[in-house]
Amino acid sequence: MPTQKLSYSDVTALGFMTLALFLGAGNIIYPPFVGRLTGEYYLIASVGFNLSGVLLPMLAVLVLAEKKGDPLAVCAPMGKFWGAALASSFYLFLGVFFASPRTATVSYEMGVRNFVADTPAYLLTYTAVFFFVVWLLALYPNRLLKTIGYVLAPLKLICLACLALYSVRSPVAPLISASGAASVKSFSDGVMNGYLTMDTLSALTFGVIVINSMKARGVTEKESIKRYAKTSVLFAGAGLVVIYLCLMKIGAGYGQTADFENGAQILRMFIVDNMGVTGTVFMAVLIYLACTVTAVGLTSSTASLFSQMFNIRYTVMLPLIVFASFLIANFGLTRLIGFSVPALSVICPACTTLILLSLFRVPARAIALPVWVSMAFSFYDAVLKPSGVSVAFLDKMPLSDVSLAWVLPAALSALLLLTKQKITSSAVSVSE
Repeated sequence: MPTQKLSYSDVTALGFMTLALFLGAGNIIYPPFVGRLTGEYYLIASVGFNLSGVLLPMLAVLVLAEKKGDPLAVCAPMGKFWGAALASSFYLFLGVFFASPRTATVSYEMGVRNFVADTPAYLLTYTAVFFFVVWLLALYPNRLLKTIGYVLAPLKLICLACLALYSVRSPVAPLISASGAASVKSFSDGVMNGYLTMDTLSALTFGVIVINSMKARGVTEKESIKRYAKTSVLFAGAGLVVIYLCLMKIGAGYGQTADFENGAQILRMFIVDNMGVTGTVFMAVLIYLACTVTAVGLTSSTASLFSQMFNIRYTVMLPLIVFASFLIANFGLTRLIGFSVPALSVICPACTTLILLSLFRVPARAIALPVWVSMAFSFYDAVLKPSGVSVAFLDKMPLSDVSLAWVLPAALSALLLLTKQKITSSAVSVSE
């Protein structure tokens, strides 16, 4: 039976859905703060931010498309056991322990908290309703293209389009004490903050939703999946670049009018000053839509993976995932952030290494060691170093001051294995 082609409306909805999945609350409040840090150099910062926060995650979706949406296949070079363990860790920390509970608490703090008192009862009520809606939307994964791509994503993007129009009214303020090296620092600030969104890791979860939506429409051939995945990431990538640029402009101008501590404060005050009282409602709606879409994507993809791994029905696994996120959002998020952030700081470099090596079609036998190397060096930076353990030569590694000391060792180990493999292949050819 020939593979069904997607209609133009489905292709457009797929692009909207991909864009909306990546635009969580964190992705909306990061760019304004980067703009505030870099001032008149915000355009240079945006280049760095988009390289690590847009290009790399979009490439990760393409790597997943190469494997027909199977995250276990992406992690297969690590071996059956360790590949499954690595994939599970990706999904557990995003879909259960950290990112998913945070979508509820962030939307509560930035939206509902403007209208109610800060009490555990209100938080409990809100998160119960929030995750009930998430469960309903994620209950039918084959319908996510309709619910997200055709409904939630357009609503979310309309709100962001309104915000983008208001950003034009924000003049760009010069960076205080700017120097000749400021442009280089602005670029590196952009790269680091784009990397810290951890969207490369999120891409392995959101990419599953995108590809499964294609399959639900009858697109099952590998080449067709890859073709539509390219279209959706081009659409989403272009949208992310424009939105991030507008948000950075707000930070570069309005963000320097006061001593703001984070992007959420910048965005909240900018909206209120430009939209008045209705700005508070607008902000609440925008953040709620952003968090809901992200939560649906995280819980749905996590439930899909574990139902596949343990041969448990999706409809049984989903409520377990959703309920765990609900409990953590109410009773353990603060402590889990202290545990999850270092863990994610170790897992994300492993994911980035795995994606880049897979993207460049490095043979499977040359992938596992670089991934382990990246995890070892990032474990030192994220866990041992903050605990007081100090190793002099590790502290002097290139990029160690920005927690990227793993990059060079991982690259060198990959190069060493590729060189060894090439020499071995040459020796075998000569002997024959």
